Amino acid sequence: MDFSGSTTYISPILRAAGDEVEEIRAKIGRELRINAGASMLRRLKEDNLEGLPRKNIFAGLKGDFIEYMPLLESIMSGRQLDVYDAAIDSQQKSDIPQVLGTLQRLRDCSLHPRLVNGGKLEPAKDKREIINLFNESHKLSSLISLLDEIKSRQEKCIIFCVNKRLQIFLSITLGNLYKLGPLSIINGDAKAVSKRASTPTRTKMIEEFERKEGFNLIIMSPVAAGVGLTVIGANNVIHFERHWNPAKEAQATDRVYRIGQKKAVNIYLPILHHPEIESFDVNLHKLLTQKTLLKDAVVTSSDVLPCPEGLGSKSFSKEKLLSSEDIPKLSWQEFEAFSVELLSKKFSADSAYLTKSGSDFGADGILMTQKGNILIQAKHIQGKYEGYKAIQEVYAAKPHYDSAIGKAIYKLVFITSASRLTEKTQAIAKAYKVDIYTTKEIGLLLKKYDISFADVMSRLDKKRFNASGYS
Repeated sequence: MDFSGSTTYISPILRAAGDEVEEIRAKIGRELRINAGASMLRRLKEDNLEGLPRKNIFAGLKGDFIEYMPLLESIMSGRQLDVYDAAIDSQQKSDIPQVLGTLQRLRDCSLHPRLVNGGKLEPAKDKREIINLFNESHKLSSLISLLDEIKSRQEKCIIFCVNKRLQIFLSITLGNLYKLGPLSIINGDAKAVSKRASTPTRTKMIEEFERKEGFNLIIMSPVAAGVGLTVIGANNVIHFERHWNPAKEAQATDRVYRIGQKKAVNIYLPILHHPEIESFDVNLHKLLTQKTLLKDAVVTSSDVLPCPEGLGSKSFSKEKLLSSEDIPKLSWQEFEAFSVELLSKKFSADSAYLTKSGSDFGADGILMTQKGNILIQAKHIQGKYEGYKAIQEVYAAKPHYDSAIGKAIYKLVFITSASRLTEKTQAIAKAYKVDIYTTKEIGLLLKKYDISFADVMSRLDKKRFNASGYS
């Protein structure tokens, strides 16, 4: 057989209609693999092993070769949409290309907007708080609906995700919601073996997970759980956060799709959509699907790098302005950037900078104005705060910045999201001549000055002030 001939393997793909190309490519790829011989190609389990259960794959996207399930489709709105759009706007306005950083923001935002820029997603215990947190992410809301369905069948499920902050959040929050206790997490930190009987190992966690009758959940990393584990007690897999490499994802699925599995295996792929453009999730899903088809067509897979439609091609004219209600939801990095943006407008700064991380000497931002330079210390805290240490830090930073810049700092500012400060803190601030801005003052400034999510994102991407190397 002439494998190099174009008539059999190339021409049908070239002649195919646009919406039929992938189907024809997959069909020809499988024929080529069979004709070339299994010894020459990577074997697929479903093609070569007997005794495997039925495998059903569902996704929240129409039009590909995976069965569409409406429950897995969600559309971002509210703050999740605002943060997503702001990340794209920031990339477009940035003087320095930040494509990889922007993609990470879009990925994190698609999971939950509070994860963006290293933000915290604190686990919730109260049911009302749990529902509110999940409602901030439409993808997480769809996850609850799916888990409710799996629970109604009294089946077990593995949830795969990469982000460790999300793993911890899901472990505690879902454990509380379904009264299962903290869910086991198998990731890079989970031990394969242990000398102490009290230390949970991967095997022990799986045994405990499978031992429970009926519905149960476990959280896994697709990397750590990719090989060496068998979990046939579960027959449902949710790839909540997709891995860049489809081979890794397939290996993770194989934890339940094995000989000995008695039930049909269900693979769920939740997908978050943008109301106007192709989202990160949609783009990544298409790329992963394409790579899987290319694998079938005997082309070696490579890492995929999604580029959502809005990245570099769409500008959002209606930028969401921040309000007082948005401040508690910012990450600490975002709050520092927000503080610099807000105060730069209040003091009509000629230039404004975030200070370089790790070498800020006690200041998070610096403003350069006609009257002189202003040092800023920012703390993202909720409720009451004993902020005297922060005031001492910005006060101690003044001599260093005086010397580094060669011009005296004329004002010190401490800005915090705390609702109020202790009397001791206020007394120290007065003694050190540090101006204080709390939630109340921030709210008043936001009524006067417009700050958008895009402004915050853009500030985070700009060049930082390095006091160590300033001359």
